[in-house]
Amino acid sequence: MAFYAVASGRRTGVYDSWAECEEQVKGYKNAKYKKFKTRQEADQFVNGCKSYAPQDVAVPLGRGQAALASWKNSTGVIGNPKYTEEWPEENHDQAEDDLNAAMNEVEGDPMPSDSSNLADILNRKRKGTHSSDNRNKIPRHASQVIEAAGLKQVGAFQFEIDAEGYVIVYTDGSCIGNGRPDACAGYGVYFGKNHQLNAAKPVEGRVTNNVGEIQAAIYAIKTAIDLGIQKLCISTDSHFLINSITLWVTGWKNRGWTLKNNQPVKNVVDFKELDNLLQSNNITVKWNYVEAHKGIEGNEMADKLARQGSAMYKDRNR
Repeated sequence: MAFYAVASGRRTGVYDSWAECEEQVKGYKNAKYKKFKTRQEADQFVNGCKSYAPQDVAVPLGRGQAALASWKNSTGVIGNPKYTEEWPEENHDQAEDDLNAAMNEVEGDPMPSDSSNLADILNRKRKGTHSSDNRNKIPRHASQVIEAAGLKQVGAFQFEIDAEGYVIVYTDGSCIGNGRPDACAGYGVYFGKNHQLNAAKPVEGRVTNNVGEIQAAIYAIKTAIDLGIQKLCISTDSHFLINSITLWVTGWKNRGWTLKNNQPVKNVVDFKELDNLLQSNNITVKWNYVEAHKGIEGNEMADKLARQGSAMYKDRNR
């Protein structure tokens, strides 16, 4: 049995087949990968190429620390979005950036788009024929690691909270074979090291990475609401998810869940459920962007859980 280690690619890690490895490195600039005979050698290759491993820098909080007495009331996205006109060098497999850019041309431009569907937009951009005006700017958010400022006891569970009293959670989606008939997708929700509520789940419905991202957020919010948590900070590596919720969803609803170019919103069932949860008076959600595969423990662990969810999907649908 061979093991394929990806130290630099769309998703780093160790894969059991060349097909899975190829999805992470094909078309990826400066990809770093290698085939090994043992899992141990593969793991050493991946971790040896990192500046540090997440477990080496994680510092557990003291369990005697009490929750802060009062919190500021804050909502929305943490930090101000950063904008860029740069179109990614990656090919069409770079689904997150491609879709984010195409959606922003449709939704973020006050002027009518000169293309009637997302496929035309993507093709035109890949050929380098896009204009340099503001409509092609991609909303991107600064990566920020939320530091835990204390602990909050909720029933039988203890949660890390930030300085404003928001319970900290990381979410991620995963899809092996994205776009293929045999694709397997899942999602991960990570509240902390060895936390009882950490979850790895297979997706329901459409089998894509974006569905995993949305359903991970839904699961985290439902969990918080069920426990009576009123303030939740979701850290995700999906610009598309954050932009959908904070920039575009209001327009979608006003147009009957359609885009400005009259195309239907994909994953509308999941987006509707997420929007309904956010519109309730039971919880306030703060969105935070974290860059993927940079050794951020919460993101790395949510990614690991999401990949477990994909494996569960595969087992369930054999």
